[in-house]
Amino acid sequence: MKPLITPAAMRAMERRYFDETGTLSIDLMETAARSLCDIILKRYGPDKLIGFACGPGGNGGDGYACARMYREAGGRAFIISTGEPTSPDAAENLRRACKAGVPEDLEARPDIWVDALYGTGLSRAPTGLSAELIDRINADHASGSAVIAVDIPSGLNGLTGMAYHPCVRADLTCTFQYVKPGCFLADGLDVAGEVLTLDIGIPEAFYPADSPAIIDESDIHAFLSKRPRNFHKGNAGHLLIVAGSFGMAGAAALCALSAMVCGAGLVTIACPRSIVPMLQTLAPCAMCVPLPEADGAISAEAVDVLKAILPGKDAVVCGCGLSRRASLEVIQTVLACGLPALLDADGLNIISENDALKAMLHPHHLLTPHPGEAARLLGKRIENPIDDAFKLKVLGCQTLLKGSATVIPVGNRALLSVSGTSGMAKGGSGDCLSGVIGALMAQNKMLTGDKLAMCAAVGSELHGLAGEAAAKKRGIHGMTPLDLIDALPEVLKRYE
Repeated sequence: MKPLITPAAMRAMERRYFDETGTLSIDLMETAARSLCDIILKRYGPDKLIGFACGPGGNGGDGYACARMYREAGGRAFIISTGEPTSPDAAENLRRACKAGVPEDLEARPDIWVDALYGTGLSRAPTGLSAELIDRINADHASGSAVIAVDIPSGLNGLTGMAYHPCVRADLTCTFQYVKPGCFLADGLDVAGEVLTLDIGIPEAFYPADSPAIIDESDIHAFLSKRPRNFHKGNAGHLLIVAGSFGMAGAAALCALSAMVCGAGLVTIACPRSIVPMLQTLAPCAMCVPLPEADGAISAEAVDVLKAILPGKDAVVCGCGLSRRASLEVIQTVLACGLPALLDADGLNIISENDALKAMLHPHHLLTPHPGEAARLLGKRIENPIDDAFKLKVLGCQTLLKGSATVIPVGNRALLSVSGTSGMAKGGSGDCLSGVIGALMAQNKMLTGDKLAMCAAVGSELHGLAGEAAAKKRGIHGMTPLDLIDALPEVLKRYE
């Protein structure tokens, strides 16, 4: 895992580091500025004109110090301050920059802008001179200037990833010690550019263990087990998919195809009787169980059939293409069966409308809502993906909150899956995700609690990596969920 840290936790970690080691805050600022200057020199050389946009706080202090260092290395630098420094360290570094001969405010467009206006604690839209300067930086960026953000782009919320207006659009964000979640959530994925972590010398012992983290390849390797040669389909798990309705048979098919590609030994689709012929054609390797239906959706009369086919299954996925016309007794049967169960799409919508179903949620249940479905479950708009993912978990289950980056609470820690592409923003991608996770659930047998949450996190990462591979082959406009499914074997092969 790649560690992240929230803005509040970073401030607390720095205070503890200063208190316990006797390190002066200005010395840490000097280290941060030196590491930033070294990156600028390495990537761009000492012959550029660099404008340092500096705010009144510690972020501005980093900018002042780096401007001095770049000038001392032979480069050309100027600074623009949005106000008198409010911290002693920033004031001292402004004094040092002026003493070193760094001029203030040039009209020329610089080769590079260094954005040191706001730190990671911003929780409102920039105003006044800061807003004007952000607009200037973005205009120069559009004209060819490179933009480097110090710790986080100014105007971006370091916790939620929300970009206020205006917000700096960076080519490179140089963050200190640990990346802030906002760089990988929501708008952060678009405005932060390349994110580079610079070590400023705070020992790992000071890092709070419950801070968020990004899933990486080591997590996938640890979760996918090696198969012996003496192996049969029963060993690979039997997944039951309760899905589909007349007009949305494709959702059930995409889920089943993804599950089979991801290694499930057996897949059975329980669906309305009328769509069985379609599914047998679309997903010929899956078995189908026809269920009684009403108005094209699974009816309450299907409950006895469902109960009869549950024995021998290892996990359940319920909801893909189900439609809101489906009987709530079907959801009730899935929740009560005792098997690890993933609820998605209309399965979630039906639960959100029924408090009795919410009361049935347990740690072996996994909810995988997108923000709209999550808002219906919580009765509020999703504003902070990490906090809201944990609020969903309070319902008693495991949760995976979809988004441009996906958030999965595992224990007290939020894991972020940041793989993927905008080409996945098409109907059916979520059905593929349900199939991928369902296959992992079935293969790993009777997962619950944190192990189920980790399964969801790994499935999300595999799903995103397959989306990236599909986009590379087909482009973000041309790719479809079927291309994502075709790419899954390529991704899985990396970890076999």
